[in-house]
Amino acid sequence: MQIPGFIEFIGDCQRVLSQSLLAVSPNEGCALLIGKQTKSTSLTKESVLKIELIWPCSNSWKPEISNLLESQKGKKNNLKSDLSKQNRFLIDPREQILAQRWAQKRNWEVVGSAHSHPNGAPVPSETDCSWTFSTGLIVIVGKSGAIRAWWMNAAKNREPKEVAILES
Repeated sequence: MQIPGFIEFIGDCQRVLSQSLLAVSPNEGCALLIGKQTKSTSLTKESVLKIELIWPCSNSWKPEISNLLESQKGKKNNLKSDLSKQNRFLIDPREQILAQRWAQKRNWEVVGSAHSHPNGAPVPSETDCSWTFSTGLIVIVGKSGAIRAWWMNAAKNREPKEVAILES
């Protein structure tokens, strides 16, 4: 998937996302974003990721996961040792597969993921950047309910790029 020019939440998706992710505070909430990539009808002709459905997920983070994930990415354990559901999330791969199958039956796809920062701003944290395993869209909901979208790049030393959210 190419980096979109914009994302657009269809219907009440933005409200559903914010409420479902903040409902589990003080833990981080997480969700998958389901929709499709289309061309903009504006003069810019940039692509737009239309978010048609929010698939809320359980945060299945466990402290022992950090060592496994760091070893797979070839990192030493140099990140915070106090990682917990309050500052980290993990979407169960089984939930991801279910969401992908459900979306495919409707000619949609999983276009990204979302999580909350219940104690912070809706910007990628050092941990978010360090643990990005694949390039793609991530939406973050901050403690105030503000929502921002980011294109994360798994390549080393690549800063996240903010993606504009179209107002419906």
